[in-house]
Amino acid sequence: MNFNFNVPSKVIFENGCSIAVAEVIHEIQAKRVFIVYDKGIKSAGIADKIIAPVEKAGIKVTHFTGVHPNPSIENVEEGYKVAAVADTDAIIAIGGGSSMDCAKAINILLTNPGSIKDYEGRGKVKNKTKPLIAIPTTAGTGSEVTAFTIITDTERQRKMIIAGENCGADIALVDPALTIGLPPAITAATGMDALTHAIEAFVSKNASIPSNIHALKAMELIVGNLEEAVKNGTNLKARGNMMLGSLLAGIAFNQAGLGLAHAIAHPLGSRFGVAHGVANAIGLPYVVNYNSGLESVKEKHMEIASAMNIDTEKKSVDVISEELVSTIVKLSSAIDIPALRGLGITKEDLENIAVEALKENSMKFTPRNASLEELKELLLSIYNEDPLIEKVY
Repeated sequence: MNFNFNVPSKVIFENGCSIAVAEVIHEIQAKRVFIVYDKGIKSAGIADKIIAPVEKAGIKVTHFTGVHPNPSIENVEEGYKVAAVADTDAIIAIGGGSSMDCAKAINILLTNPGSIKDYEGRGKVKNKTKPLIAIPTTAGTGSEVTAFTIITDTERQRKMIIAGENCGADIALVDPALTIGLPPAITAATGMDALTHAIEAFVSKNASIPSNIHALKAMELIVGNLEEAVKNGTNLKARGNMMLGSLLAGIAFNQAGLGLAHAIAHPLGSRFGVAHGVANAIGLPYVVNYNSGLESVKEKHMEIASAMNIDTEKKSVDVISEELVSTIVKLSSAIDIPALRGLGITKEDLENIAVEALKENSMKFTPRNASLEELKELLLSIYNEDPLIEKVY
């Protein structure tokens, strides 16, 4: 098997490692840092805990707290203007995927001319960026280890994917303790996002042995710990396993790509503001069921089922695929993932969502190709909450 595999960032995984960020800044010899986070991270007390040691060490700090969910081109340009005036040596991103995406895009503009729109696609960021330290506060996106940034073009109502060299973080400080106190709904949504990353990476046309190894371990950790992390948010072991699962899933999809669930999720986010993890969770069991129409995918479902601790002994591949879908449905139900029809979306919106989904880059990697009509039917099934497998209900 041929493959091209890399991870853009050095990873430090340890409870409490986030408060050692001043030491990391000294190691990279930065004197002025630009710190990107949102107001929620500030109000939760997370930002102050991380930033205080940095300021105490005499490092000049410029704050940007204007990160929006699903950050837009305008949001990035606003941050870039602040960062450019600050003459920053390095960037620190604290938060979930939105903060990290925004920070990555700002970092691109600091050393590359023009608008962030100029860099949509892969391999267009030519100039080396400034050192970026990513400190995730959710177990979901895996953005700390991916060479992607996803920015919303509000004019086109489309999420742009900017990927390749100079698009990732240089150092990831992965501190599971930061997720203690994360609200159950956010824990659930981000956890299902990570599970979607792992499953879609594993069945991707671009999967490889290294990405498969990371994806399977991620599935094992996420399915074994997500419900506990949602219902008992102070369980540090469950939180740590979720953080590790998210990290491994990020490493997997950074190489393998994603699939149809993400293709659907992106227009749901850019057009209707649906949280990315929620959008993925809603579509995931239907996409898994749809992909099981390929025998080659059913074979992969056997490995996924084993990773999820589903008994596969003396069962056909058809039954195993059914039980896999059932497991995902039950997990989503247990952690209160909402239904699509309750998120302000109408049946009339489904065709536009289908059209936009087919334009998504992740459709290149999804194992089973879908026509517009098939995708509209799939979205209608999701909207109507059609039973996937009779025994599940």
